[in-house]
Amino acid sequence: MRPLCAVLACAVAWGPLAAAALPAIAQETGVSRAEAVSERPGSVSVVVYRDRPVDTGELLERSRQSWSRLDLEGLALIVEKRVVDVPAGEGVIRFKGLATGIVPHSATVEGLPAELLEQNADYDLISPANLLERAIGETVTVVRTNAGNGEVVEQSGVLRAGTNGAVVEIDGRFEALDCSGLTERLVFETVPEGLGATPTLSIRTRAEQAGRYEVTLAYLATGLQWSADYVARVSADESTINLEGWITLANFGGTSFADAPVLVVAGDLSRDADTRPIEVRTRIANTTCWPQQRSHEGWERYATYHGPPAMMPPPPPPPPAPGVAMRMMVEEIVVTGSRIKAELQELGDYKAYVIPHRTTVAARQTKQVLFLAQDNVAVERVVVLPFSPAVDTAPADFGQIELRAPNIEAKGLGIPVPEGGVAFYVATADQPTAYAGSDTVSDTAVGLPVRFSFQTATGITSKVVVTGDESRGRGARKRQVDSHRITLANTTGLAVDVEMPVGSWETGARGFRIEREGLRSQIDADTGQRVWRTRLAAGETRTFDVRWSYDDPE
Repeated sequence: MRPLCAVLACAVAWGPLAAAALPAIAQETGVSRAEAVSERPGSVSVVVYRDRPVDTGELLERSRQSWSRLDLEGLALIVEKRVVDVPAGEGVIRFKGLATGIVPHSATVEGLPAELLEQNADYDLISPANLLERAIGETVTVVRTNAGNGEVVEQSGVLRAGTNGAVVEIDGRFEALDCSGLTERLVFETVPEGLGATPTLSIRTRAEQAGRYEVTLAYLATGLQWSADYVARVSADESTINLEGWITLANFGGTSFADAPVLVVAGDLSRDADTRPIEVRTRIANTTCWPQQRSHEGWERYATYHGPPAMMPPPPPPPPAPGVAMRMMVEEIVVTGSRIKAELQELGDYKAYVIPHRTTVAARQTKQVLFLAQDNVAVERVVVLPFSPAVDTAPADFGQIELRAPNIEAKGLGIPVPEGGVAFYVATADQPTAYAGSDTVSDTAVGLPVRFSFQTATGITSKVVVTGDESRGRGARKRQVDSHRITLANTTGLAVDVEMPVGSWETGARGFRIEREGLRSQIDADTGQRVWRTRLAAGETRTFDVRWSYDDPE
């Protein structure tokens, strides 16, 4: 696996492909001349990585579980184009509208004609508890409503205590919120310093002169994932398939990326704790009025008013029963109808697919985009039979149909195939399209065959009977000798190619050597595994013996 820094360098280099005409971003009203604010990016490019293969069905199932922290999983590189006003001398530039899963220490800013002195990430978001904590000492407005006559009274005061019970000083007197018997609320005139609706990145700069510049802000963020899935339509003679590949983009974060160029990177990326986001601090505001008894009456008296405190958070709820409606973390699934395929690009040693049109990756949404559509892909049909030694009275084992597509352009493919699930469809006498099973295809480079386990071959069987088990020699020269009789049977009316792996763990044993075999084995050029392979005519049964030995020291 390549180091993350090298991959980021490639991805940042790709980012400018998404550059577009950007609107100017003015300084925020009310801030000093030494401070500028970029409220949102002019354009965004999204590069979604994969640190392991993702099962789409499992991902969607987890998204229905409210306790799943999918917003902390996955990894993407966000490349933003922004226009900023750089203050003269020492100043501060604040970047707002960042992705909620930002990894702050991964952020880089390019194109800034100023010396970068300091970089900070503000993670306190607007909430009742954070407002109370940050606004202590500030002037607030207390609004009281009389439930009896609807009269509303507003008074200005200074907030003196916050999250453990709001206390406001009004005209030199201290009053506790929610202790008057009236409906009460606080109105804050301004948002306290350091709070925002989304995480904010601030940088301190030193520039010789003020100016307006376009900069590129790039950073890692969690909450975005992608997966690959395929639909294979098998021809009637099982000699070709029509293969479609779909990329599923999933955004479990709280930030939408509108009209963005999107690129997904195939290959498992190595990552560590440095690519994990900092979780936003959560505070709970206790604004309930205190008990009206003497404090020395203790906990028992207090419990009559408020009940026992929660000593630990409740366990996560059990998974919902089928048919039970619940709020989904993924609120929408979008399937594109376009037949335009994603474009394959090189990204260092990785393969990347560029979605051919700008797309909106909305918060809490999954979207499917076609990235592969290859018709008439030539496949070889092989029945793979298991090597399962048993006693003579044991039933025979059925084989598994495997379709092998040479991943070369001359055979209809010739593109990297990311790992993903495959659904097979065949034509039957009763209906033109019938579901025939599913499989998982592994990451397959160009030049290697793509192998699909199609379905069980009910008319092709194998039986392996143990005919000998003995030891030869002593000490370091002791050898274990195993003998088997293998019977392959084709009860169908068609000739078939069959294949069986030689042995199991024995082939990897020290000193393994085949001493005799009635059917000559060969090394599979693609897997490096030793196999027996033959063609069985319709109704043919073939039996052969094999004996091998390997070291078995005492």
